[in-house]
Amino acid sequence: MTSLTYTDGVPAIDHHSHAGYVRPGEELEGIDALERENAAGHVEANLPVGVFDEFVAARGRGDRDELARLDAAHGIERLFDESIRFQSTSVHGVSLVEGSRALYGDLGHDEIVRMSRDRRRADFAGLYGEALDISGTAAVLTDLPWIDADAWTPERYKPIGRIDPYLYPFGHPAFRRRGSDTPRFRRVFATVLEGLLKTAGLDAPPATLGEYVAFVRDSIIRRQESGFVGLKIASAYVRALDFRRRPRDEAEAAYTTLRSDAASLETPAYTALADYLVFAIAELAVERELPVQIHTGMGHAEPGLLLSGADPRNLEPLLSDPVLNRLRIILIHGGYPYTSLLPALSQAHGNVFLDYSWMPYLHHHALERMLQEWLELLPADRVMFGTDTGQPEFHVASTARGRLALDRALTAGVADRLWTTSQAEWLAARVLNENLCRVYGLEKP
Repeated sequence: MTSLTYTDGVPAIDHHSHAGYVRPGEELEGIDALERENAAGHVEANLPVGVFDEFVAARGRGDRDELARLDAAHGIERLFDESIRFQSTSVHGVSLVEGSRALYGDLGHDEIVRMSRDRRRADFAGLYGEALDISGTAAVLTDLPWIDADAWTPERYKPIGRIDPYLYPFGHPAFRRRGSDTPRFRRVFATVLEGLLKTAGLDAPPATLGEYVAFVRDSIIRRQESGFVGLKIASAYVRALDFRRRPRDEAEAAYTTLRSDAASLETPAYTALADYLVFAIAELAVERELPVQIHTGMGHAEPGLLLSGADPRNLEPLLSDPVLNRLRIILIHGGYPYTSLLPALSQAHGNVFLDYSWMPYLHHHALERMLQEWLELLPADRVMFGTDTGQPEFHVASTARGRLALDRALTAGVADRLWTTSQAEWLAARVLNENLCRVYGLEKP
């Protein structure tokens, strides 16, 4: 990859990753599982809806006989192979090859798959640590429900807790759209909430909203005291981001209704309760000095997230709330394709920051152009680097590509006399680690 002028040797802190979060069975898989994950949208679009649903259900059960029957009848594996071939020219496909070769050597695909499986099974945390070393990453903030501090050292892996499980204590309305991505997020939220309730000695959400809010507060404080350094909202995958402040009596009525009648999930009570809880948790975050990340923009390569619901403009009622003026909010993923809206929101709100996680292994030219736009408009303290990956191969490639895009944006700025070379060096350090450390109260590497 092209040599670097301003970002070479500057230690990075990854603002948004999923290091340490390995779903059951994932520790046995190699990079072929990452290829298949990104191929799911193509498969879904070429099967009858019912067949795709049967496939997802059988995969979730690990039902090999049913998977073989569906493949024989519908050619599902052929669709995966076809999609992976189409994906090979995307930045996603190219990055996976780059990162794999950096970790395992210049090997053929089948040998890399075998190596990636063997290394994961032997010592996944060790493999991830090697990826951090290769990429010059000092630490990562990792989005996960809980973390094994023995395997994932607190000095290097700092957890972020999603608030979404707390927002939907009684489940969700029936899902009537395409794809399996939104149902998967719903299941994850429900499973995490079940675990958090059990930690508090509860088998189910308590009888009243007041008791539930007390549980949420205690749970978040307990997680902060155990090492969590921030919070995250990923609800764009299950609803629009148009959170609005609700009066307490409306929320209490919604809680009572939802608790007693599952059919009421189809009513405005579902949204009203979640809205109330978002603001209650945001106020706690101000009190506890916990930054909050918010997913904005596109979702995964499969139907689920509605792009209109992930439009960052939906967040304006939350961002403009006077009680939350000191809440440190980071709009993540570059908000693609709303990349020009994010700096406008940050420019108008001094407590709103941006990261470009996920983009380094999904975009190339678009990322460089976006960073030029962001850095020439915003103060030097607003932009942060991130990868949004829990996979060591993608971490290596994403960090290299993230550095390259930033370096090119800075080089162009110096050439156009926007910045001196010393200012470009300063901006490189701010984006790669210093801005994050200031927002989260961490020591600079």
